Amino acid sequence: MKPEIIWINHAGYELRVGGLRIVHDPWLFGMAFGEGWALVSESRFDVSDFEGVDYIWFSHEHPDHFSPAVLKKIPEQVRAKITILFQETKDRRVVDFCARLGFPIRELRNGEKTQLNDDVAVTCGTVGRDSWLFTETADCAIFNANDCVGIDWNAVASRIARPVDLLLTQFSYANWVGNPDDTERMAQAAADKLREMDAQLAAFEPDHLIPFASYVWFCRTENFHMNAQANRIGAVHDRFKDKVDTIILYPGDHYRVGEPHDNASAIARYDADWRRHDAPIDLADKVVPLDEIIALGEAEQRRLRDKNMLWLLRPLAWARKIRPVSIYLEDLGTGVRYSMFGGVVASGIERSACDLACSSASFAAMLRSGFGYSTTWINGRFRELAPGASLALSRHFAIAARNEEGDYLPGLLLRRDYVSMQLRRLASRSF
Repeated sequence: MKPEIIWINHAGYELRVGGLRIVHDPWLFGMAFGEGWALVSESRFDVSDFEGVDYIWFSHEHPDHFSPAVLKKIPEQVRAKITILFQETKDRRVVDFCARLGFPIRELRNGEKTQLNDDVAVTCGTVGRDSWLFTETADCAIFNANDCVGIDWNAVASRIARPVDLLLTQFSYANWVGNPDDTERMAQAAADKLREMDAQLAAFEPDHLIPFASYVWFCRTENFHMNAQANRIGAVHDRFKDKVDTIILYPGDHYRVGEPHDNASAIARYDADWRRHDAPIDLADKVVPLDEIIALGEAEQRRLRDKNMLWLLRPLAWARKIRPVSIYLEDLGTGVRYSMFGGVVASGIERSACDLACSSASFAAMLRSGFGYSTTWINGRFRELAPGASLALSRHFAIAARNEEGDYLPGLLLRRDYVSMQLRRLASRSF
C-alpha cells in the first residue's frame, strides 16, 4: 500500500509508511523567530496525536521546524516511546535537548542509509545547518528537500540513484528581502524560489509535488510589508500543475501518495486564512535600556575573546572589509556603533546617519546569542538605512554563530569550506 500523509502545518506532516508513523518538523502553535513569524492557518494536529508515533525527524534547529514548546507539551510517557531522528552535529544541541526530555535518540550520518525497519529506510543529507531526508520503501520514494538551498540538485539526485515518487519543497522566501519600498527586490526573491523549485523538478523528475514550508506570514509592524510579494499557494499550484501532479494539503488533510486530492478546497481555505491576516499583530517589545545594551555587548566580547583568537581577523578590519556598523535603536531614539572587535559604543548618532535600524529588543537578542543575528535576519524586523548594512552586520556575528556550532578560531581558518565561503561573501560587497 502506498504511504499516507496527514498534514500538520507549514513544514510538518505525519508519514505513515511500512507500518511506521514518522512525524516531520512539527510546529503546531505559537510564533517563531523573535515573535516575527506566525502560522497562516491553525493546526488540527494536537499534542495528543503524538500517541503511537514511532519517530520524529527534525530537518534543522530553526523554531518553525524544531519547536521546543511543542516537544515539552508531549506527555512524558509518550516521549519515551518516540525516537528522535536528527543529523549528526558537532554541538549536539538538538539531540541533547531531546534526550533531557526523555526521547530516545538516533543520529543520522550524512548521506548514509539507515534502516528504520525491514521495509523503510531513510537517508539524511546535511546542507550547512539544514538537511534533506530521503525516505524509501520497495515501492515508493519520497524526497523532503525542506529549506535546503544553493546546492547542486542534480548531484543529489545522482547520489540517491533512484526515481522519486514525491518531492516536498519550500515555495517562498523565508527571511528579510528588502525594506517596504523594495518591491522589485522582494518580487525577485519570490521568483528565485520558484526557479529553485524548477531546478529540483528537473533533477528529480518526481511524479508528485507538495509545495510546503512557507505557510507563514510576517506578523509584526517592521516586517509586515514582506507578505505582499511572498508566493501564495494558489499561484504556485497554477505554475506547476501542468509540469507535475501538484498536491496542496491543508492542516488535517489526508493524502495517499498517487491518489486524487481536492486541491481547490485546500487553496480556498488557505486564501481565506490569508485574508484574515490583514494587519500586523500589536505586540509591545520590552524596551532594553542603553546601559543594558552596552553590558550585553561587553559580555559578548568576553565570550568571543575567551573562545577565539580574534586578533587573527584584524587584517580584515585594517583592509576595511569589516567596519563598525551604526545601528539606530528606534525605541530608544539613539544610535550606537557595534563591532566584533570592540562591542557596543554609545555614539548618539542620528538615524539619518546610521546604517541600520531596529528595536532595542532585536539588537539585544543579537548580543545574547550567537544565533541572535540570524533570528533577526530571518524575521526581518529591521530596516536597512544604507545598502548592504545587513550583510555588513552579519560579518560581525559570524564567529559567534560558529561558536554556537562548536567551531572556534583558529580552527575555523583551517577549514577550506568555511574560508572559501567567507571569501566569497567578502568579495560580494564592501561596506
